Amino acid sequence: MSDLFATILGQAGVTDYKPCYCVGPQDGQPYCPCRMRNEKRVVMNDELNLHTSAPSAPIARARAFPACNLTILALDLGTTTGWAVATRDGRHRSGSFRLDPKKVGGNGRRWLAFREWLTATAREVGGIQAVYHEDVKNHAGVIAAHIYGGYLAMLEAWCASNNIPLHGVGVGTVKKHFTGNGRASKDEMIIAARRHGVAVEDDNHADALGILSYAITQEQ
Repeated sequence: MSDLFATILGQAGVTDYKPCYCVGPQDGQPYCPCRMRNEKRVVMNDELNLHTSAPSAPIARARAFPACNLTILALDLGTTTGWAVATRDGRHRSGSFRLDPKKVGGNGRRWLAFREWLTATAREVGGIQAVYHEDVKNHAGVIAAHIYGGYLAMLEAWCASNNIPLHGVGVGTVKKHFTGNGRASKDEMIIAARRHGVAVEDDNHADALGILSYAITQEQ
């Protein structure tokens, strides 16, 4: 674990986060002991405001999203970023997070924290072979556009440095694929996500699941 990520967790009140070196799940548990312990401490921490699939967004049923022959990360970039991961073994994890500059040490450190999150996520799932993100052309305002651009720039750099293909998907394309309506509302996206068996946290989470669903169809 890097010094930056340790600092972020420390500010969130987490002092005993340790990287995982387990050989795998033990005694019939779905995850290794380190991951179960860390998720309990980090994922549920309100100050960090970093959410994952447990417990509010459980792993989707196998029939909800088809299995794929590679691990895919889907992202809805923004002030609150939605994310979803489909791994080779057919499991799916998803959620949303918000990196508040005031809590991570400033605006510049928000992008560094995002890079740390990408690296930690890739390490946790055993590597990522493709990344898909929503390619937003119109934003609610200047600040939203700046935040989106900052995350996208860091994502592009991270994917390039790790030789991971990065694909942008139009907003209308995602909505059409996930709901059948290219102009679907936020509520309609949430409803579609719930139909896939996931208790979504917000519309960003739902959008990430829509992107993941589309990505799987492209990679099969």
